[in-house]
Amino acid sequence: MKGQVSNELLVVVGFMLLIMIPLLYIMFFKMDAIRADLSMLQVHFSVARIAFLVNAVGYMGDGSAMITEIYVPETVESVTIGGASEHEVVFTMLSQGETNEIVQPTAFPIEIGDDPVQFAGDDRGGGGRYRLEMENVGGTIVLSAQPDPRNP
Repeated sequence: MKGQVSNELLVVVGFMLLIMIPLLYIMFFKMDAIRADLSMLQVHFSVARIAFLVNAVGYMGDGSAMITEIYVPETVESVTIGGASEHEVVFTMLSQGETNEIVQPTAFPIEIGDDPVQFAGDDRGGGGRYRLEMENVGGTIVLSAQPDPRNP
């Protein structure tokens, strides 16, 4: 009977290690896929947020405005807001060797203001948090960049 507790403890710890080591091994090799999925979800959220707020500001009427903050992952290659089709928000991202476009239509035309938002090619490398102001000017939503209040 002596040592029974320590034998049982060794068996329990052994079974825990038997389960945990393969799980850690699998997670280590799946991290790239997990990061790609997380980036895709972040881009979907950002695109949907911009489109939703463009529609909200548009429906509030002329002169209404709103400021929002979005997160853009580093895997985003280009952002087209307005452009050829004035009623779309398009983020193009590279994910697992494929180029994906995430598109969300809007009910109102979008224009880029005098202070455009630089999502790619800036000193942050394209990824990070961005503040946008959306203003309804005669039924057209004008987007412009806003400074981050945390960085004076």
